[in-house]
Amino acid sequence: MKRRKIGIYFFIITFIYGLYHLFDSLSKVEGANPTNMYQKLSSKENINYLIIGDSIGRGSGATSKSSAWFTRLEKHLHSEFGIKAKRHSIVQSGATAFEGLYKLQQSEHLGKIDLTFIVFGENDRKYMDETQFSYFYEGLIRKTKQLYPDTEIITITENPLDNEAFVQAIINISSHYGAKNVDMRKPFELSGLPAEELTKDLVHPNDDGYEIYADTLIKKIRELTGSHADIAELSAPIHENVDIEISSIPHVTDISGSFIHKDGIWESRKAGDTLEYQFSGPFLGVDMIRSEKGGKMDVFIDDVYITSLSAWWPLTKERYQYIVSGLEDGQHLVKFIVANEKSVNNSTDDAVIQISSILTRADQ
Repeated sequence: MKRRKIGIYFFIITFIYGLYHLFDSLSKVEGANPTNMYQKLSSKENINYLIIGDSIGRGSGATSKSSAWFTRLEKHLHSEFGIKAKRHSIVQSGATAFEGLYKLQQSEHLGKIDLTFIVFGENDRKYMDETQFSYFYEGLIRKTKQLYPDTEIITITENPLDNEAFVQAIINISSHYGAKNVDMRKPFELSGLPAEELTKDLVHPNDDGYEIYADTLIKKIRELTGSHADIAELSAPIHENVDIEISSIPHVTDISGSFIHKDGIWESRKAGDTLEYQFSGPFLGVDMIRSEKGGKMDVFIDDVYITSLSAWWPLTKERYQYIVSGLEDGQHLVKFIVANEKSVNNSTDDAVIQISSILTRADQ
């Protein structure tokens, strides 16, 4: 009788032990415990995704949000994989990778992000060369992976970008980090349709253009999911000192003229008025208000003319404007001088300059 009980106990223990190892093995089967985006799609698990970009990133040119590339893509993902994709956006019309990086640093953490689209290049070429762009573009990808280590990254080369040096910078940096680049110029060309029929203004896609964006992206995602692709990873940096924190410096060194300070903003409407700031580091931007009444200002660093900036924008908006990079380390003095003209787009009788702070590298 005792031997029979011992045998039963042994059988039960062996059975439980076997079940434990069976479930442990099943949990390790690919897709049983999905961790990256492609495994989640295969397992029909919902995802969270982020768009960091400019006006094309936010779907400008579409007749409605339902016609924008991201809404169409969400429908494709639901139809093909049976999942819901929750969208988060850090986007701004006219933005550069510099502005995208600063906005990302300033944004509230979004929790787990499975996929990030990075959409820059067309605006950047207006303000910087390919070396400067490459520096901030890499910094943006690195910051994205540092904040959201589980995210896949898909970089989009925008349909109007015709600067091949910028295109190559996007390709090289994407490849280095295992991000997946999608060049939208190619499907636009393969469509056989002229840009006038696929864009609103030869830059921003129209509804038909955004359909090409969405179709191209779902095709890429389908291929990557089918091949069980690895996601982007944080590799060793390409550029030196690229893990940057952009700091806001509100403290004015000197004021000349009729600038007034109100609600944290320095404001002037008089040509020749000057604001001065001291800073150290290799790059500089400015936190400014752009509006339909925006004027123009000239920027000098260490008494050398750098550029002129327009404060005009069709809507009143706080903007993080790139100015220059590649400066020598050490102390610098920047002067903002109100110009005796206003933007050609400004049809009002006013021309105002509004500055909140300068943006530069945080002290190491």
